[in-house]
Amino acid sequence: MKHFRMLLAAAALPAALSAQDRPAGGTSLTPNPSDPPNRQGSRGANFLQIGIGARANAMAGAVASVIEGPTAMYWNPAGISAAEQLSVAASRQMLYEGLDISQNFVAVTLPALGGVIGASFNSLGSGDIERTTEVNPEGDFIAGTTYNWTSTAIGVSYARRLTDRLDVGVTGKYVSDGMTDAHLNWFALDMGTQFRTGIYGIVVGASLQNIGPSSTATGSRVRATVNAAEFSEQLTRVNLFTRETELPTLFRFSVGSDLYGRAASLLGTGNGQHTLALDVNFTDAIDTDLQTAFGGEYGFRNILFARAGKRFYNDERAVSGRKGFYGLAGGLGVRVPARGRSVRVDYSYTSLGDLGGTQIFSFEFGR
Repeated sequence: MKHFRMLLAAAALPAALSAQDRPAGGTSLTPNPSDPPNRQGSRGANFLQIGIGARANAMAGAVASVIEGPTAMYWNPAGISAAEQLSVAASRQMLYEGLDISQNFVAVTLPALGGVIGASFNSLGSGDIERTTEVNPEGDFIAGTTYNWTSTAIGVSYARRLTDRLDVGVTGKYVSDGMTDAHLNWFALDMGTQFRTGIYGIVVGASLQNIGPSSTATGSRVRATVNAAEFSEQLTRVNLFTRETELPTLFRFSVGSDLYGRAASLLGTGNGQHTLALDVNFTDAIDTDLQTAFGGEYGFRNILFARAGKRFYNDERAVSGRKGFYGLAGGLGVRVPARGRSVRVDYSYTSLGDLGGTQIFSFEFGR
């Protein structure tokens, strides 16, 4: 867990340095005019920006216009509106090689109330992290030798088709982020739409996500015991002042097209055995630069699938020595028909430079 503690420290470093005029080494820290201002590390619940599902991640997240099924509740809630029967999806993500950080996602959709309703559970766990403090740098045995950082989002969604071309969807969710003795909670809203233009299979999708108020930390780690009054032995518990933390609000805009193999495809309908789809996505988050992603999917008889994609982060990660591989993704999938329904199994891998990569396994039943 050494690397994970380094990541947490890196997120907190700017705030720590801003509180002191001169570091211990005696060298003044001054802003570099060549570094543009940004809000990285200034929002809570950043796990909400880690995409879920093997199919979507294999296409580098360029799916807001074409995503369907229960996993759409993460990318664009309008995507669940096409469900005609009960569908269930589950995904497990092993993040950042060797860091023992995992993320799990489970979702279910069901046609009801004139549209489709859905529920989702998204959870990230850090694994055991050694607990150290300034007083006990070798380990805090009083508070416990280890702790876990847990992030959770529980969502309820509703979507419907307003016309034969326009789908809309909305998700309300409860978000929790932190440790047992110091955590934050939010209520948030996602909204999305998908519009089928009728022109060469082009679909336009957009979603606005993580809209909600700020939150402050609560728990035993942000409370202290103090004297109720000067020269008094009466003690009282008070909450320490903590800065309000906002959610990582973001906007996705995506344009996708069935290039080949379907009725309205740009390059021809073929015989239905081969399909090819392409999507381009733009993500603008409050705490990151504008990110562009391209993704494609090839299908054989709607049974076997091969996918690839590339995300351009447009920040310091893009100028590293391996910028051509950072954000590069790919994966495979298989769909097995079963008594009028289907079972889908998908896998994806995303390259993340020094952090290694992310592997995702997904399972879906019913679509």
